[in-house]
Amino acid sequence: MSDQQPVDRYAQFLGIEVTGHGGGRAVSTVTVTEDHLNPHDTTHGAFVFALVGTAVAAAANDEEHTGVASAIHIDYLRPTRLGDHLRAEATVGERLPKEDVFVIRVTDAGGDAIARASARFTRRARSR
Repeated sequence: MSDQQPVDRYAQFLGIEVTGHGGGRAVSTVTVTEDHLNPHDTTHGAFVFALVGTAVAAAANDEEHTGVASAIHIDYLRPTRLGDHLRAEATVGERLPKEDVFVIRVTDAGGDAIARASARFTRRARSR
């Protein structure tokens, strides 16, 4: 695995930081701002989904493999609000011959579960 992390412009736009990548594991973190809130003043579900997507995409792509999402399922467990710090950790749950199935857990600063997700990625050898 390289120390050089690929640039995820969408994650940068949303304020999401990826602190690990590749090798079947990655972590993405963010602090909820006003721009991330829905009309109920809770974190927008699409934003939580983007946090999950950022972590799992980073976990699925490394120097050896490129991963392409075929499915992501998310369960929202509890709301978050302005100023909350969120962390999404993606890890390989199952490695199949041509696919990886990931488990993603989103937690707040206290470690309480916010959302759980699973994702399927087609795994391809990266061309040299």
